[in-house]
Amino acid sequence: MAYLALAGCDRKHEDPSERPASGAATKTLRVITLTPSATDLMVELGGSGLLVGVDDYTTAPEAAALPRVGSFLQPNLETILRLDPDLVIADDVHAELEAALHDADIETLGCAMHALPDVRAALLKVGARINRADAAAAAVQRIDDAIDVAGARRHGTAPVVLAVIDREVGGLGSLVAAGPGSWLDELIAIVGGRNALASSGVRYPKISPEEVLRGAPDVIVDTSFVATPASIAEDWATVATVPAVANGRVRVLKEPALQRPSPRVGDALTALEAALYE
Repeated sequence: MAYLALAGCDRKHEDPSERPASGAATKTLRVITLTPSATDLMVELGGSGLLVGVDDYTTAPEAAALPRVGSFLQPNLETILRLDPDLVIADDVHAELEAALHDADIETLGCAMHALPDVRAALLKVGARINRADAAAAAVQRIDDAIDVAGARRHGTAPVVLAVIDREVGGLGSLVAAGPGSWLDELIAIVGGRNALASSGVRYPKISPEEVLRGAPDVIVDTSFVATPASIAEDWATVATVPAVANGRVRVLKEPALQRPSPRVGDALTALEAALYE
């Protein structure tokens, strides 16, 4: 779904991180983020002090004490309005909410966050809006540098990798994995791996244990919420003949920068590279 990038940006003041208050005074821009990725952007840009609310699943320590405004798919309009934001940073699933906010005279920035180009574009877009363009340019450069460093390393034969996004507690029901064009798919390619689901036509396909067996991954990266090092061997025992399971190469990864698109690409690549090759 195409996102709405509404054109209601406040252009009347030199510093776009301020808006008029009573008299001659100004007050700091009040920002709400509707996704953990958007919160990560604000933190990376040094803008966490502008945040007045975040989505339910944000884990950034800088936002731990902030009010929650609902989930990714179900943001709470009443809560958002009660927090009196000047700017709401939305994703491409929030078009209906953006329209409601526009009616309430609240500016939104649509920042779809699925892949690396999206992260770069969102950094520059948000950085320009909150008067941190230099910080945004520096963040984009850090991303490019991290990709160059990771891509320059050679590890021999490229492992076949299955990256799991979600599954049931204690087993392999309701498996969701990273397909082509997904965040983890991009990162796997940068560090020299091959996605076991490269032929899938879906970014985040639901798969069965039988499909895991057919894909025969050399490494399984389990980023699901339910994955723990203590239970991982038992959870994957039903596909014991898969090379990753047979050779003890099912890795539990909880690095937030792997679980969602984030400007912390260097951290994500370091964690993924260690999981694939150590």
